[in-house]
Amino acid sequence: MDDTQEQVAPIARVPATSVRERGFEIAVMSGSERKGEWTPPRRLYTVVVMGGADLDFREARMPPGVTEVYVGTLMGGVDILVPPGLAVETHGFGFMGAVEGVDQAGVDRDPDAPHLVIKGFACMGAVEVAIRLPGESARDARRRRRDLRRQQRHHKQLGKGSGE
Repeated sequence: MDDTQEQVAPIARVPATSVRERGFEIAVMSGSERKGEWTPPRRLYTVVVMGGADLDFREARMPPGVTEVYVGTLMGGVDILVPPGLAVETHGFGFMGAVEGVDQAGVDRDPDAPHLVIKGFACMGAVEVAIRLPGESARDARRRRRDLRRQQRHHKQLGKGSGE
């Protein structure tokens, strides 16, 4: 069992009819933030120039099917947080920058289950995708994963000891 299976909050859903087709988040020498209970559009375009953007999908109300996030950053940074259990694909290209993504299979096998596809480009900047529980800080997430690995090693050692 890995940390994405340990604690999975249900993904909030909205009907497809209540979702905008496209939306924009633009930050030029400034910042942009989306977090809490928000409904992302089918296609979200995020552009950052010498600034930063935070997109937090942990409490977002997701539509059924694919939601695409297109990210472009020039000398800036974009942090994207996704909850465990949400199907995520990350594709990207960094030019003197980095696109650090995650891919995870969703826990919901329904064909209409929410699926997030992130496509990023970073020039002298970074796009980072991370998995965290709602309300969890980066430090708490590292601690939770470390504790889970310790538990898994402990259970493995117990299993080896009883079979010999």
